[in-house]
Amino acid sequence: MRHTGKLFGEALSRLLVMLALAALVLSGVSGRYVMSVRAEESETEAASVSLPGGEDIYSILLIGSDRREDNWNGNSDVMIVMTVNTNTQKIILTSYMRDLYADIPGYGVHKLNYAYAAAGADKLIETLEESYDIEIDNYAAVDFDGMADIVDLLGGVDVALNEDEVEYLNQELEVAEEQSDEEDADTIYHLTGAQAVSYMRIRYVGNADYERTQRQRNVLSEIFENAKEMSAAELTELAQEILEMTDHDISALDMISLLGSLSGLTEYELVENRIPYDGLYTTQDEMLVPDFEATIEKLHEVLYE
Repeated sequence: MRHTGKLFGEALSRLLVMLALAALVLSGVSGRYVMSVRAEESETEAASVSLPGGEDIYSILLIGSDRREDNWNGNSDVMIVMTVNTNTQKIILTSYMRDLYADIPGYGVHKLNYAYAAAGADKLIETLEESYDIEIDNYAAVDFDGMADIVDLLGGVDVALNEDEVEYLNQELEVAEEQSDEEDADTIYHLTGAQAVSYMRIRYVGNADYERTQRQRNVLSEIFENAKEMSAAELTELAQEILEMTDHDISALDMISLLGSLSGLTEYELVENRIPYDGLYTTQDEMLVPDFEATIEKLHEVLYE
């Protein structure tokens, strides 16, 4: 059963990785119940990871859409599959670029981001699974509107900006002159929610969408690092505040497994990945056409080995 709450900004970023699963995972069960699950656990217990269904690998599709009206889904400008592999103790963030060639079942050939606009998360999942021979267990979707609130809820995020990025952001939002890290005072900026959303949406500075997907992963990685400093109780409390901010299909039972694994997930290695891979695609009619055989082989190595 799909649960729809207030969608929160392209930022999947905040909670997203807020603990790898916490972010997305956290939306569905009653807040009071979630708190009771964690409150019974001791802060000193050894952290463990138990994935839904007792599986070794779990994947969730994180979707950030440009939806601005309620009568359509919006294009999925952010498509990140987060894969948790308990065998390798890694969390892999794989960005799928919006302009990827995609043969969308029932709709024909389009850019990948059209799948979500045309028929929602299930169609996007079906397209990714058939195109790249992967399995996706769940999804969590957000739009731009709530992102800033989520970032502000977490107190902002520290991100390294180059001069061009600062200049671009300052056209709409003034980036604070005071940087957050004395050792890197000329590059590290503390961004508010509105600034972080603008940063993740930059497309015309640097190498277009290639760098934009990198910016999205930069924010997620920073949030993940910050999460390592939070206690289990703090993570759970944060999760409760985000419960109403995502559209997802995670069952209550699976939610319990994921929430119970948050502390263990903070110990996993975070790996960044991007499709298409450099050197394994061509450009055709403004679409990025992967060498699917080589891409699938490399992708499987990253995810499963």
